[in-house]
Amino acid sequence: MRRRSVLLGLLAAASVPGTPVTAAAASGAADPVAADGDRVVWDDFQGGFDHSGDGSKWTLTPAGDALPDGDGIATTSAAGLRVVPTGVNPRTGEPAFAFTTGRESEGGGGAADHLKFFALARHTSKAGILGFDAEPGRVLTIDVTMSARTFGTEQHPFGSAVANPRTDLRLAAGAMNTADPETLTVFDFFVTNGFIYAFYERLPRPGADYAAFSYALPVARRATVDQVNNLAVVYDRSAGTVEWKLDGRTVLFVDRIGYKPADRRHLILDLGGREELVQPRQLAGGFGMFTLLDAELPGAEGGLVRLSDDLRYYDPDRGAPAPQGFADPAGLAQHRLWGQGARLDVCQMGVTSAPR
Repeated sequence: MRRRSVLLGLLAAASVPGTPVTAAAASGAADPVAADGDRVVWDDFQGGFDHSGDGSKWTLTPAGDALPDGDGIATTSAAGLRVVPTGVNPRTGEPAFAFTTGRESEGGGGAADHLKFFALARHTSKAGILGFDAEPGRVLTIDVTMSARTFGTEQHPFGSAVANPRTDLRLAAGAMNTADPETLTVFDFFVTNGFIYAFYERLPRPGADYAAFSYALPVARRATVDQVNNLAVVYDRSAGTVEWKLDGRTVLFVDRIGYKPADRRHLILDLGGREELVQPRQLAGGFGMFTLLDAELPGAEGGLVRLSDDLRYYDPDRGAPAPQGFADPAGLAQHRLWGQGARLDVCQMGVTSAPR
């Protein structure tokens, strides 16, 4: 389990055997590129949550050996898909995460603790990598209509290190996810009870020296915990740009993929390394539930829990070589799980590949 990356499931999924005609054909969904500009509904869950076998619509990332489908229980209805954690808070009866993992020196997965439940559409690009093709001259859009809420964040053990547990995405969050397993670039939305964040990162790869980081920009307040939004990521490979769109409105724009944003104020993790431009050939899409306990929010004095002893943590405000501090530098289990949880309600996911 040593040197397990935050999204080890992405690395595993990148080598999923198959051909470019995968679940799209098996499920009756059109391939987005072949649809030539029309939005393809990848799944609205009216036929259930299909994640078993090579011909299924979805692939799930295990949460340790005990939870092969991740820390989530999925049910479907006319409204779509609902996912709650496998645990229950014994004090409140509310959904609570059950999965955590220790540091690498303890035989754990380190920052893999971030990942509680993670589902990606099972579609293989022409390069043989999990994801939808991002072809030159076309714009790829992946959108998810969803809601999320969190539970038990107010009972966190960090005292004044957390200013607002309703909005702090480190404690628990639901997410709309897009990622490239080849370059490990990630373009997400994170949803807490109080805020929606546009989330941009490049994950570390063992042995690589490129810049790895996470950036979370609050882009909207939520009126209620049941509020439903359409969350979309728009990637133009020819232009080298990514847009995050909330209900059709652009809330973040990146034109140097692989570089940290110039404004470090919302950089929440800095793992060092050399910045470089990357051009993803595909993006995988899906959704998940997360904690980010080693991250630092603006105005905070360090991260909450040091999850990994393999990663090089630097102060997000100052960068390398300034080290990042932590409220819990020992990474104690009771500071990783204390009864917090989340819930996902996903109406549908759509994919569009349109000429520029």
